[in-house]
Amino acid sequence: MCSLVLQNPLTSFFEGAATAYGIGFTEVRWDQWGELALGGFSGLGAAALFLMTFIRNIWVCYAGYIVFKCLYMLLITIAMYQIAADLTMERYALVFGANNFGALALQTIITSVVVDSRGLGLGIIPQFTIYASYFSLIAVVFSLRGLFTIWRSDKEPTAAVRNDDTLSVYASSLAPYL
Repeated sequence: MCSLVLQNPLTSFFEGAATAYGIGFTEVRWDQWGELALGGFSGLGAAALFLMTFIRNIWVCYAGYIVFKCLYMLLITIAMYQIAADLTMERYALVFGANNFGALALQTIITSVVVDSRGLGLGIIPQFTIYASYFSLIAVVFSLRGLFTIWRSDKEPTAAVRNDDTLSVYASSLAPYL
């Protein structure tokens, strides 16, 4: 059993920054694959939490914590990109402010219900089990939505294909002049 793995804020910052920096070098169509990636990374995060819950080796727990923290920072980065992709500059503050407020409210409710003695007042193992189950539920929802998005994009022709064809016809007509 792993008890609460203590975190160093500076180490967590560097882990998260390295993960978010690394995602910038990937060539992925996030509009098509983003939700499926969120589902997969949430599932891996749930697996890391379940691993930390039921393994009695502290080093495996630390490794699970590092994996979970990196995946969590990766999830935040992808989710922020997914939200920001469809926004105008004027709406960033409102949307991200409301998003952060909603996330903080949900985190406060879950923490007060699960941890607080006036709520359920659960021990460490049930807390980790609940949080891992929560991430598993998020993984299922995002994975289903991602699969639906991919299925829908395969069914209907995209505007990008038509634009590429138009662009290639336009470029080939200009080729003699270049």
